[in-house]
Amino acid sequence: MELGPKYLFIVLIAVISLFVLFASKSDITYAVDDNVTVDVSVTALTEITVTPSIINWSLITPGQVGGNVSVDILNTGSVNVTNIYSFMSTIYNETERPYGSSFAGDYSAGAVVVLRNESNTQYFWAGRLEWNWTEAIANTNRTDLNAPTAEGFLRNASVSFYWNIGNGTGGLCNNTGSQFAIEDDPDNGTVMSRTPTVSDITRNGGDTNFSYFSVTRSTNFLNGFCVAVGWECDKIYVYNFDRRTGIFNGSTCTASDWITAGPLAPYDVEKVVADVWIPKGIPEGTLERAVWTFVAS
Repeated sequence: MELGPKYLFIVLIAVISLFVLFASKSDITYAVDDNVTVDVSVTALTEITVTPSIINWSLITPGQVGGNVSVDILNTGSVNVTNIYSFMSTIYNETERPYGSSFAGDYSAGAVVVLRNESNTQYFWAGRLEWNWTEAIANTNRTDLNAPTAEGFLRNASVSFYWNIGNGTGGLCNNTGSQFAIEDDPDNGTVMSRTPTVSDITRNGGDTNFSYFSVTRSTNFLNGFCVAVGWECDKIYVYNFDRRTGIFNGSTCTASDWITAGPLAPYDVEKVVADVWIPKGIPEGTLERAVWTFVAS
């Protein structure tokens, strides 16, 4: 059967169309990669994470130290941390004079903890509480105080230092005129080692509960420390890195300091070295558990 010119023309057009189609497909270039733009924004967050969350020193002999423990303060927030301070719960869980008690739980574990930061070799008490003696201490010279009212000993792991409090206006120790004095030499029972002085000890202010003193005497064990004296003249609280406010206003003392050596960038860490100094004359057993709080800003 012969195809007519009309059909030949249609077939020819179809062949040409197929040729053009395949020829055009052979020239197509396909992309092997492509890009997507991603934007993420992070909110400001001030946060720190302190590890370990539990510290334990066991079976320490009185007059000895417990041994160094490293405490890491990690910036887990999104902004630089400029300042960090810390405080112990000592004044909350040792509310009464424990001397004369044979129960270790009457003493706060926080009162024996010391620490130092990365930029300092000197240890400072995290919150050391010492109470007055209720019986007169022999061989003392308290003439450097205007109105000597209470006395006692500041005990570290191996030695003691004799201290004295002078009351202020109205007979209270949180008022103007209050004094704090301490001996430079370790106590050996003689008058020479029990002659406290007020030199280079400045009362920086007071509130309802305490007077706050800064110690800047280079010859004294407490040089660089703060001492808070209770309003009833019955106790002293020794610290350095406690700058909280409220019922206790630690930053009133001009010697109070920050733990951080400088701005702490996100995911950077400040290392603190902690230890315990167990004084002589403390009962056998487990001390009242303390909480050590770190605050960042």
